[in-house]
Amino acid sequence: MFYIIPGTRLEMLDAEYWVKKIPDSDCLIMMQDDIMKFNQEIVEKCDSVYDLKSYRDSFTYDELLSLIKEYKLPEKEMYFRNGELVKRDFYHHITDNLNITEIKEVNPVQYGITIKKTSLRSFPTDIAVYSRKGDIEFDRFQETSCHAIEPVAVLHESKDKKWYFVQMYNYRGWIKACDIAIAKDKEEVFDYLDADDFIVITGNHVRTQSNPYDDDVSEIRFDMGTRVPLEKDMPDTIGNQSTYGNYAIKLPSRDDKGNMIFKYGLISIKEDVHCGYVPYTRANILNQAFKLIGDRYGWGDSFGGRDCSSFIMHIYKTFGFRLPRNADEQERCPGIVHKFSDDLSLIDIIEAFKGIKPGAALYMPGHAMMFVGMDGGVPYIIHDFTGYAKRNGDKYDFIPVNEVMVTSSLLPTSMGIPFIGRFSSAIQFEM
Repeated sequence: MFYIIPGTRLEMLDAEYWVKKIPDSDCLIMMQDDIMKFNQEIVEKCDSVYDLKSYRDSFTYDELLSLIKEYKLPEKEMYFRNGELVKRDFYHHITDNLNITEIKEVNPVQYGITIKKTSLRSFPTDIAVYSRKGDIEFDRFQETSCHAIEPVAVLHESKDKKWYFVQMYNYRGWIKACDIAIAKDKEEVFDYLDADDFIVITGNHVRTQSNPYDDDVSEIRFDMGTRVPLEKDMPDTIGNQSTYGNYAIKLPSRDDKGNMIFKYGLISIKEDVHCGYVPYTRANILNQAFKLIGDRYGWGDSFGGRDCSSFIMHIYKTFGFRLPRNADEQERCPGIVHKFSDDLSLIDIIEAFKGIKPGAALYMPGHAMMFVGMDGGVPYIIHDFTGYAKRNGDKYDFIPVNEVMVTSSLLPTSMGIPFIGRFSSAIQFEM
């Protein structure tokens, strides 16, 4: 038995239901060269996104200190996962571990690659803190995840040497040092990552084949949108397993000093992957989005899931887009943009969707969604969201969802206002 959100029918959970409504669903929206140009426009327009190939070589003391101190320790009462109050000595320990005294007058940038999916944190600690006693959903030190095989600029090391302060292409923060392989230089990173032959993970999650001879390449999890370089000179066997029926992939790993070395792994050709980026069509945008139906919501990509803006970002990564991480930053992206003014009536907002294509990203304060199409004269959306409100007399009760689901845009938010009533913009990521 399935329980369906009010306004949603079971057949609406199938991408094909919406794709068949789109007349030009299989037409190419942009070629790969155009997407690369679009990415450069994102870098120029969004100050949270960087081209790490042209990233700076060093930071002064003041510059690096300023970046580290962008994250402020909480001033209000916070709680640990077990409900205990966070005390000041915990914050003193974190401040000490920032290793500020070791910042030099000039601090050279190192480069590395993540060897597995990992968390990016506000501070060099994996201890979670929460705004409310009893809450375990919203760890306020969790910023985002970093995929496996992501390049990072390493800017600083924690006092306990267990954390690196890094710059990803679209985020900055602390990552566990054991999850990063340090390269000789920038060229070693991008010579590997820019390989002409690669696969893109198009399923929700894909794992490498089990390798009983080498844990470093055994059952490594890749998430949607990860670009994985292929090994050109295909060996006959890897880990005493034939390469028949598999992609032979080249993976970064760490030697005993944390420096980058490369090893071979296998991904079955039956897995949900694509050789090169996925062709950028409206059908493919929806097909990618609907693969995540029912996936668990995770604030900052916790619980192995995604949050609302990460949902949008990872779908578009399969086409080669490098979007900003957070919803407010994504909303500043270039593209075909439609703004919804505050004085529009509900009828006017619905009318505006006649000019918006399915697959467009939708934004409202603090939330990102995707438009999938019209049904019964109502715009429908797919989104990774925490819940909605159900009317109970003269008030609204919050109904938790915490997953990816298709809903009517008329569904009430936790404030009792329909989602559509809070839309601020729609963006089609295209020239």
